[in-house]
Amino acid sequence: MNRRDFMAGLAGIPILGGFFAAYFGQRNFQTSLKENILSEIDLPLIKEQGSDFDKPVKGDAIRLGIIGVGSRGSSILESMGFSKEDIKDHSHADLNIQITAVCDVYDTHAEEGLTYSRFNKYSDSKRTFPQARRYKHYQELLNSNEVDAVIIVSPDHWHAQMIIDTIQAGKHIYCEKCLTRTIEEAYLVYDRLSESKIVFQYGHQNRQQKSYDIARAIIKKGILGKITVIKSHTNRNNQRGAWIRNLGKENTDPAQVDWAQWLGSSPQVPFSTDRFFGWQKYFEYSGGLPAHMFSHEYDALNQVLDLGIPRSVVASGGIYYWKDQRNTPDVLQAVFEYPEKELILTYDATLSSSSTGMYESGAKVKELFGSDAWMRLGLNIDVIPDRHSKRFRQKIDNGTITPNIPFLSYHPGRDSGKVDAITSATEKLYAGQGLVYTFKNGKKVDVTYLHIREWLEAIRTGGKPSGSVQTAFEDAITCLMATKAYREQRRVVWDPLNKKVI
Repeated sequence: MNRRDFMAGLAGIPILGGFFAAYFGQRNFQTSLKENILSEIDLPLIKEQGSDFDKPVKGDAIRLGIIGVGSRGSSILESMGFSKEDIKDHSHADLNIQITAVCDVYDTHAEEGLTYSRFNKYSDSKRTFPQARRYKHYQELLNSNEVDAVIIVSPDHWHAQMIIDTIQAGKHIYCEKCLTRTIEEAYLVYDRLSESKIVFQYGHQNRQQKSYDIARAIIKKGILGKITVIKSHTNRNNQRGAWIRNLGKENTDPAQVDWAQWLGSSPQVPFSTDRFFGWQKYFEYSGGLPAHMFSHEYDALNQVLDLGIPRSVVASGGIYYWKDQRNTPDVLQAVFEYPEKELILTYDATLSSSSTGMYESGAKVKELFGSDAWMRLGLNIDVIPDRHSKRFRQKIDNGTITPNIPFLSYHPGRDSGKVDAITSATEKLYAGQGLVYTFKNGKKVDVTYLHIREWLEAIRTGGKPSGSVQTAFEDAITCLMATKAYREQRRVVWDPLNKKVI
């Protein structure tokens, strides 16, 4: 019996009996439908990775140096358990690390980093942490015998040189994205890292998201059919989101900043708080929207689909809203072609609107369109059948599933956090935002903490972190191809034979 026949059969029952029959009958009917859908899909169980994430790490402490203690650097320190005050929070395990060295060209940030180094809220109360040493130049930090591994959180125009110098110093590396500012630097860094024995982790912490493992399993099972179009976006609508981060800091004392060191080999210009705090707005220091925003979306999709580097990219846009000194666009659209995979990936971004159409404001959602269904992918997953699906034709005809209504979901933290079937049109639709945490064994866990932990475990055991040199290279080349396409206003092509962008 399908749903329509079942409900029609209840129509003649007296009101009270009908109420209970409808309630219990519909509940049993929903359960039956769920079992029917899930049995056909037969998804494999996604095992927890790193299930000992909440256990303290034993052995010798790893001594860390951090280069760059701005907003992201401070956030990483917080995720590792370091705090500005002596408090205890055992929601995450002690990573058995010490911050022994801090480097920042801005005195205020360096002093904050030193404060963080003294207290670790995840550690046993009996442990003591001596204050880290401040280094005014990163080369001095790399020369320290008290540093085993380095976290690089500098602006992008310094990444390549710092990575190469850290390899030379024989220290392990965790580096924030984008890997480099230019395509040429990406080639060089890739070669140097590949030749070294350094344990490298690329700072895409959402490699720890279980949602992407689930999405990968759903797609491999063929639930979506043939995927030919993927859409992604970034929408923001505030000053900070548009990298205007010098507000209230205009009176920063230039004497507190080693401006010459910060500029490095980039064009020599007078000190500017706008450039210093909002460097992402300038091509002299960054790759703009593709390198800083699309990078998140691409890496997630690369996890799910093994996309690799696209064959070609075109891009257009401009500075249409924020009329300041920036030279990177605040509106961008790009198309990435994968002819071998017979699909295209599109990316659009605006820094003047946080609306995302039918989704919640600011949602970081990717849409994967297949011949049988499409997937809304974020922290949560919803799979929606296509009304003309061949695979689900019978279930659509008999009312088991409804076109344009999710019939499969994964909502971590709700109920058991397992993949489930949805059969009600009134089921709440989620569009996962933030992506700063995941769930392990029903527990909410910071993904940056997990990403750092994975890197530290690889250093101790000789393992391979998920943010590998290869995925970092693919991310950098893909994003910087879009930047190049925009700046040169032409179709940019990847030559897979010679591994070069032309």
